[in-house]
Amino acid sequence: MSDTSWWSRRRQLVVGGLAVAALVLFWYGRRPVTAVQVTAVRRAGMLVEVTTNGKVEPIDDIEVRARLDGRVLEVVDPGTKVAAGDVVLRLDQSDAAAALATAQSDRLAAQDSLRSARDAAALAKERAAVDARLEHAGALTRERLAETTAAAADTAAKLAFLEHDVPLRVAALDLRIQDLTAQTEAASLRATIAGTVYRTDVKKGAMVHVGDPLVAMADLDHLRVRANIDQVDLGRVQPGQEERITSNAFPGRSWKGHVTDVTPHVIVRDNRSISESLAQIDPPTTGLVPGMTVDVQIVISDAGDVLQVGADTIVGDQRQPFVFRLDGSRIRRTPIRIGRTNATDAEVLEGLDAKDRVVVSPRPELQDGMQVDATTSGT
Repeated sequence: MSDTSWWSRRRQLVVGGLAVAALVLFWYGRRPVTAVQVTAVRRAGMLVEVTTNGKVEPIDDIEVRARLDGRVLEVVDPGTKVAAGDVVLRLDQSDAAAALATAQSDRLAAQDSLRSARDAAALAKERAAVDARLEHAGALTRERLAETTAAAADTAAKLAFLEHDVPLRVAALDLRIQDLTAQTEAASLRATIAGTVYRTDVKKGAMVHVGDPLVAMADLDHLRVRANIDQVDLGRVQPGQEERITSNAFPGRSWKGHVTDVTPHVIVRDNRSISESLAQIDPPTTGLVPGMTVDVQIVISDAGDVLQVGADTIVGDQRQPFVFRLDGSRIRRTPIRIGRTNATDAEVLEGLDAKDRVVVSPRPELQDGMQVDATTSGT
């Protein structure tokens, strides 16, 4: 091959290589850059809450139950405020009253029979003594004396029987009278505390029996909330924490309370592993009533100045979380250490500064060092 042909061939190869390189550079220059949204790492207050639900209940309540069988003659309406000693329900006491009157009459009759027997025995004894003196003086026959002596012995025997029997009958009647008196008094059920009747279990005219619940009352100025606590939140809920209580019945209103107890027992209810907490509601409690279902936010922490990122910027689990931090036109996989978290944000303890920006909702195809076209979230 001549020198001319060799140089011509070499020139063609060089020109072809340059053309391929130019094409590759052109292609990569035209390839689209991945678009991402980024948001600033910020310092701000962070409120961490446990959100759940619960029911309002009285701290101290009284449930009145029937102490005798009977028909309801009168019962107060729910919501009625009462003082200690006020009658809240009356039962028909006619049967007990009639039985009481009979028992009292029987007791009097028994006592009267004993007194009459004593009088009769004394009289018969005195008559027999008089007849004995008359018979001794010859003024009375022996047959007549025998009759009066026998009569005295008979009345003495009756008295001896009654002296034994009547006290037993009177003692038994005293017990019955005591029981019937208690029943008649129980027909008028009275409030033992000052408060409000918040529930009635019977209506006027209903028949009730001993032990039936009738009326519940409480001091509605002192209420608490029994709230469900999911098992995963048990380690965060502690006595003394503040609660915010709301109800659909009162839009725009809220009440405050403080956790007093956390039940150390977990049960499964409606496919939830839960325990319970009790929180006393700070007065005034106007509007809340026992049995009302409420929404509860328990304040776990309320920090005033925390470095934080949105929860939607974090990739990985709690043990090895990371974010994609914007570094110029590229992104860097940046491990972080997380502190407090709530539903929307996470505290950053290590790995980022307040000047950093991180990718929002990072997609699976993002990689460390990738060139991106970043747009600030919200713009």
